[in-house]
Amino acid sequence: MSDQPYTIQRFRGGYALVYIKPDGRRGRTQLASTDRPSAEAEARKVWEEADNSPWTVGRIVTAYLANRTEEGIASITRREDAWKAMKPFWDNVDPLLIDKAMVTKYSKGRNVGAATLRLELGMLSTSLNMAFKAGQIQRKPDIPLPAAPERIERHLTVRQFRRFMEGVRAPHARLYMQLGINTMARPSAILELKWSQVNFDRGLIDFNQPGRIQTKKKRPIVPMNRTLRAALETAYQARQTDYVIEHGSDRILCIKKAFLAASQRSGVKATPYTLRHTGAVWAAERGIPMSQLAQYMGHDDSRTTEKHYARYSPDYLRGVADALEIDILPGEVQSEPIAPVYKEA
Repeated sequence: MSDQPYTIQRFRGGYALVYIKPDGRRGRTQLASTDRPSAEAEARKVWEEADNSPWTVGRIVTAYLANRTEEGIASITRREDAWKAMKPFWDNVDPLLIDKAMVTKYSKGRNVGAATLRLELGMLSTSLNMAFKAGQIQRKPDIPLPAAPERIERHLTVRQFRRFMEGVRAPHARLYMQLGINTMARPSAILELKWSQVNFDRGLIDFNQPGRIQTKKKRPIVPMNRTLRAALETAYQARQTDYVIEHGSDRILCIKKAFLAASQRSGVKATPYTLRHTGAVWAAERGIPMSQLAQYMGHDDSRTTEKHYARYSPDYLRGVADALEIDILPGEVQSEPIAPVYKEA
């Protein structure tokens, strides 16, 4: 993390925790670990045990983010960015003083959408809960979260997608678009994809690289169609790195600029996630069962898929409509006798 108050450096055949003392001089503590991951974990423990400062919200969230980094959660960058926005308000706050009025003041002052605010307050709540379980604070404050906003699935028609592709210039960007629309993979999975995960013999792409622990956002194994195979085979012959999405000899870490440029050139607005939703809608419109679409998208439960994409299926609720149909020909409508209504005297 950029706010980390120390660094880990090679020292005497191992590693050392290096930091700046209050007087401006550099301090260094030799670590027992001989590999980088262990040294990072040991450094966190050494630093926390040596830190006698109070457990403010800032210290708690910093520890939370450090633990998430160790676990390799893909969304860590987004959480770090969220903390940068939250830090001016929450950094030095005593957790035991947090109440609903403070949370309300923060919410009104942020002036952001419900989804962003929910992410930030959710991370705050999780961090405080972790600190409470670790005995660092005496109680966990109640952090009310805003209601989850209604999810809007924006997708492109086939015509719109073709127009959008006309605005995509760079070869690595065009390859990304092909992967996005044909595999429906999440942006991080595509950008982290290596050639070792592409099996041309079997025609399969394994988006979960070896050693990576599956999270709630699962990365599935999907087959490549003819269009995607052709694009991948061409890119494979010209590869310069281990990563599928590359430019020159460098790996691409962010694809947003390519989407912005293509949107401006074509007049069709799209984002990395637009391709995922677009592919799912096209599959549903062509009658693909929700159970298959769920596996293709990496959903744990097909109910999630049905909630967002079942309505695009040509057979959506067709059985209900057919069950209500009555075959009535012209002239066959007859009045049914109406039972008399008796009134009490």
